[in-house]
Amino acid sequence: MADKKDKKDKKDSSSSSSFSAFELVFFIVFFLGLATAIINWIRKINFDWQSHLNSFLFSFINFYARYVVFSFFLCIVLIIILIIYILRENNIKQKMIHKVIQSKEETNKDQTNIKFENQKWKLVEEHINSDDANKWKLAILEADIILSDLLESLKLPGEGVGEKLKAVETSDFEHIEEAWEAHKIRNAIAHQGSDFLLTQREAKRVVNLYKSVFEEFKVI
Repeated sequence: MADKKDKKDKKDSSSSSSFSAFELVFFIVFFLGLATAIINWIRKINFDWQSHLNSFLFSFINFYARYVVFSFFLCIVLIIILIIYILRENNIKQKMIHKVIQSKEETNKDQTNIKFENQKWKLVEEHINSDDANKWKLAILEADIILSDLLESLKLPGEGVGEKLKAVETSDFEHIEEAWEAHKIRNAIAHQGSDFLLTQREAKRVVNLYKSVFEEFKVI
C-alpha cells in the first residue's frame, strides 16, 4: 500500500512539475510573440510616421520653392511696373512744367505786345487831335497831370512838379530834359491862359515830349 501511495505521489509530483514547465514555456512563448507583435507594430507606426513626415517635408519644400520662384518673378514684374510708372510720372511732370512755362512766356509776350491803355493819356490824345484850339492847351495840362502822378509814384521829394524834377538824378531819368521843356510850356499856358498862342503842331510836339517820358517809365 505504501508503494502504491509513493508511486501515486511521484506521479502527481511529476505531473505537477511537468505542468509547471509547460506553463512556463507557454508564457515565455506567449510573451515573446506578444513582444514581437508589439515591436513590429511600433516599427510599422514608426515607419508610417517617418513616411508621413518625409512626405510633409517634401511638400513643404516643394511649395516653398514654388513660392520663392513666384515671388522672385513677381518682384521683378512689380519693379518693372514701378520703373515705368516713375518714368511716365516724370514725363507728365516735365510736360506740365513745359506747358506752364510756355503759358507764362506766352502771357508775358502778350503783355509785352499789348500796350497799357492809360485812360488819362487817351483823353490827352483825344484833345490834341481835336479841331478846338482850347483842347490843345487842355491836352498839355492833362499830360502834365500824368507827369505829376509819375513823379509822385517815384517818391521824389518836393511839393510840385518843378521841385520834384529838380530832385531827379539824371542817370535815373533819361528824358529829364523833355520833361522840363514840356512842363515849362505847361506853366506858360497856365499863367497866360488864352493869351498864350499855340498851334496844333506845337501842341503835338509838346505832347510828344511828355510821351517820351511816359514810354520810358511804361506809363503808356
